[in-house]
Formats: sequence, structure tokens, C-alpha cells
Amino acid sequence: MNASALGQRLEILDSQGPKREEFLSKPHAKALVLNLSEESSFEWEVPTAFLESYVSGPALAARIWACFVGPEIDNPSSYEVDNPMVFTISALSGSGMPGCELTSCAFRSPVTGALCFNVVENSVGMRLASLGYSALVVVGRLRRPTIVSIGEAGVSYNTSESFIGFTVSQVEDFVGTGPMTTAMSIGVAGEQKVPYSIVVCEGSSLGRGGLGAVFGFKNIKSISITGFSVSDSEGDSDTGFGDTDKDEAFSKLYKACDRSVHCHEMKAKGSAYLIGAASRYGWAPVDNFRYRTDPRLFHLGGDEVARRYGDGHSGCMNCPIMCRHWSSEGYAIPDYASLLMLGSNVGCFDIDSIMERHALCLDLGLDPISMGNVLGWSKQAQEEGLIDILGTDFDFKDNSKVLPLIEMTAKRIGVGEPLSFGTLALGKVFGDESFAYTIRGLECGPVDYRGASAQALSDCQGFGFPNQFEIVSRLCVQDQASWALLSERVSLGLASYGVLPALLLPTVVDNSKWNRFTLRMLKILPKSVIKHLKPAILADCIASSIKRPVVADDVLALGDTCWILLYEVNRALGFDMLENVAGRIPSHFCIDPDSNANDRSIVPFFDLMERYCHLRKQVIADKVSDLDNG
Repeated sequence: MNASALGQRLEILDSQGPKREEFLSKPHAKALVLNLSEESSFEWEVPTAFLESYVSGPALAARIWACFVGPEIDNPSSYEVDNPMVFTISALSGSGMPGCELTSCAFRSPVTGALCFNVVENSVGMRLASLGYSALVVVGRLRRPTIVSIGEAGVSYNTSESFIGFTVSQVEDFVGTGPMTTAMSIGVAGEQKVPYSIVVCEGSSLGRGGLGAVFGFKNIKSISITGFSVSDSEGDSDTGFGDTDKDEAFSKLYKACDRSVHCHEMKAKGSAYLIGAASRYGWAPVDNFRYRTDPRLFHLGGDEVARRYGDGHSGCMNCPIMCRHWSSEGYAIPDYASLLMLGSNVGCFDIDSIMERHALCLDLGLDPISMGNVLGWSKQAQEEGLIDILGTDFDFKDNSKVLPLIEMTAKRIGVGEPLSFGTLALGKVFGDESFAYTIRGLECGPVDYRGASAQALSDCQGFGFPNQFEIVSRLCVQDQASWALLSERVSLGLASYGVLPALLLPTVVDNSKWNRFTLRMLKILPKSVIKHLKPAILADCIASSIKRPVVADDVLALGDTCWILLYEVNRALGFDMLENVAGRIPSHFCIDPDSNANDRSIVPFFDLMERYCHLRKQVIADKVSDLDNG
């Protein structure tokens, strides 16, 4: 399918957006387009149909991406020129709503070949909004390494070979990041096009999928944005929504978070507290996914973090969860994913050592999750005599050995060069792919799927949202396919409105008025649970912020629209999300019962995926039928 055919199908999908009275006042938005090949920029009016149908977030980013992709979408000449990147802001940016300062990015992954979207928390969207833009589109390719600066004065391109070899911290020092300036930057790993390189912004990754390599292909060293915060908008009496409605809605949200055990644990211990759930429920990656729990995980968990580093914590703007924690020396404590992948997955249970590894990965622009996979593969390969490149005295608990290896991997030199290609390539080259754990080329996330089957279903589709109903709350113990579907619908819907999906747990699960007996029964009857779990509190907050009627079912419907959009784009790219489902997760999780956890230890993936596809087709049947009929 070429771009023209895709465009015709998406135009039909656009027309299925809501045509209600609240849109009589048509929304307007502008995108800033950077043409790297010409080192120029221009403004592009975002079609009203896009805003009505997709609102903001990953859905809008994917729709704009389809407008700027090269004509032969299924066979792009290169990732350098014909792979645009689209960054969109939250529709709620500047509203004052907790957990809404999100930035979404859509691009074609050089690892999976499919459209990848990431949703992260940072101030990029807020800076763009202050300059009058709802999206940033990047097309073309620069001739030489360049730092692109965006501000009130316009766009400037600072081109110099002297930027080659800069770490992320050196780039940020050069740019001068601060209260009014933020930057999306790559390190040496992105320059070297390492498949699992990342873009770093404000001390965290912009997501997985090889975005750092795409920056490297395009010779972008950094994109900096200087702007002011967006002031809260005034109430609009014509729509029936004003400050009183917003105060009431936000008050319910804050009260829900105050009552939430999850939020209290996050504030006290950071996301490391989830490692307790990982060990308890058997989804922690231990020793290259050979095991699923370990008593030493206590040393990485939230209780130990609180004891050793105190309760210093922070969060994103207005966010009540406050999940970011810091040591007394000011070092960021890694999230649970990095603690597991750079720690337990390679047999290291010392947080200080993991913090050093995590900081180095970010400075070099390497994905900590994929790097942990690569190290885990290397450890097992060395133990089984498959490789001898590291030397007989290499100890994966010793940072005097591990840190230089990480740096050599980012720079693709010495023994780090083969490791830089990722675990799938390593398995093929060294003749044993059985413990190279990847999904369509991308290293598996920080979850052993033998303890999280619903997460496996969503991960193989390319969705990076943690399944709050499974890995944390443990409501998902039966009919994992239905829970995976619910998680995707509500997470995509919230992200498209511009709300942090992590708010699901405190507002939807923790505040359910069910007694213990009812919860036990509902776990046995998951359809009853799903019928009652709707993001009503968050829908009220969205409605009062955008000053348009929004109910919980609208969030789910928007999630479905977003899913169909991604489905159509990926089909054009050669990946059908509902066909050829066998073998999408490593067979290790489906056939290997060797595990030290007490519950079941294999994933009936094919049966679960078959049911998931059946349910998904039921949900989207009418809209897809309209597309097929033209």
C-alpha cells in the first residue's frame, strides 16, 4: 500500500470523528515543520478533522506522520529522509490538570520497521505550546551534525563537526538548558546508529524503538526549545464549563490520589516499590529471564530505597504521583525498569552500581532496558561457553568491568562493537537465538511474561504502556486478553486526550467501592470487572479542562480510534497487528516451565492472542468495515 492509498483510507477514518454541537466552534492548531534538507522551517495548519477525530497525543502524531511520509510508504528509500518524526503536545497542556504535560512522538522504528509512538512526561509540549504550536514535524536530513534551536525568534541551525562525540550532558551544557529551555539530545550511541540508542530529555529517555538512531541518521545532535509556561485558561461561560467545574473535578482527582495506596507508595519509595510486586507476582526478570523472583530483589525494592536514600522526591508538573526520587547527593534513582534490567537481569543487586550504569547509559544515549538485555545475554552466553570475547575474569557485578563495556558498546569499538547490534543479531551471529529475548527485533521490556501474560499481548503489538491491571493491582488473573484490550483502550484514549495513563490506578482501581469478597468474585468473573472499570473521574477532569462534554465512554472510543489509525498505518508498512500472530514473543516464555515462581510458568500465547484478535475485531468491526467499503 502506498501513501496515497493509505491517505484515502485515513480520510474515511477522519470523517468518522464526532460531529457534535460542542465542535461548532472549530478547534485550530499549528505545527512547526523543520525541513532539515533545506535548513528551513514553515508553519502548517493542522486540519480540523484531525483535531476532532484524534484530539492530541499519539493518535494526532500518527495521523500527521502519515501526511509527511514518503510516497512509497512500504519501501522508504532510507530512514534518513523518508522517515519523518512528529512530536505532539497534550490537549490539556497549560490547563493545570495533574499529569497532563505529556509529549508524544511518532516515527518509523528502524528496529521493528513499524510505526512507533512514545508518550513521555517532560516540558517539550509546554514549550511548544508557549510558542503557539501544537506539533513539531521533522522531515529531511541535515548534511552535517547540527543543533537545532527553536524559540520566539524562529529556528536556527548550528552546524559543526565539533559536536561529534559529545555526550548528552555536554550537549545540554552547550545548549544551556534551564528553566526556560529544554533539549532533546543524543549521545555517541545515536551518532553511531546503535539500534537501541535513545533521545534524552530532562534526564530521561523519550522512549524506545531506536529514536536516537533516527536522530543520528538525520544528523540531529539536539533540538532545543526555548519558551515560557502556558498560563491557565479562563472559564468559558458559553460552553457551560468554568473554573468552578474545573475546581470540583480536580478536587475529586486529588482526593482519589490521596486515598490511593499506590500514590502513597510512589511518593515514599518511588517506582522501585513495584519491584516488590514483581517479586511477589513472579514477573521480575532475573538472570537473563531464567528466573522470575529472587530474595535479593529486596535490595532493589522501595523499602530499601527509602531507607538508604530518604524520601526526597519530585514529579512532573502538577502530577500528584511524585514518582521520581533522588539521592542526598542529587543523583536520580533509576525507575523500576532500569533497576531490574541493569540489576537483577545481570545478577547485580547493588543500587549504587546500577545508578552508575543508568547514568552512563543516559549520558551516552543508550536505552537502559535494551542495554540490560544485551548484558544479560552476554552473561548467559559467557557461562555457556558461546562467547569468549569478554575474558574469563569478567564479572557482571563489577562496575570497573561493566562501565567500560557500556561505553565501548555506545562507541562501537572493541568488544562493544558486536554488542551494539542487539541481542537478536548476537543470537544469529553466535549461533544460538534461544536466549536472545526480543519482540520483532526490539529487546523485551522489564517484564517476564510468564508472570504477566496480558502485558505480553500488548507488548507484541508495540504498545509500551504498563498494564496497570496486571503488574500492579493484580486484578488481571483470568481472561488476560480482555484485560489487555481494556488496558489498551483506556491508555490510548487517555494519552490521546493528553492524560498520563498512570493515573488509572489511583482513580479507577484504588477508589472502587468494592469489598474484599466482591473483588475476589470479580477476579473470577473478569467481564463484570471490566464493565465497571471506567475512567469517570479523569473524564470529568478532561471535560472541565478542554471545556467540552467528555464522558468515560468517549475516552474508550478515542482509544479505539487511535488503535485503528495505528493498525492502518502499520498495515501499510507491512505489519498486520491482527494476522500472523504466532511467534511474536520468544518461545522461552511459552514452552520453558523452568521457573522459581509458584504460579504457572508458561504463557499460552497463541490461544490468548487468538482471543485478543477476536475481541479487537468485535470492537473495531464497524469502523474498519466503513474503511473497506470506501
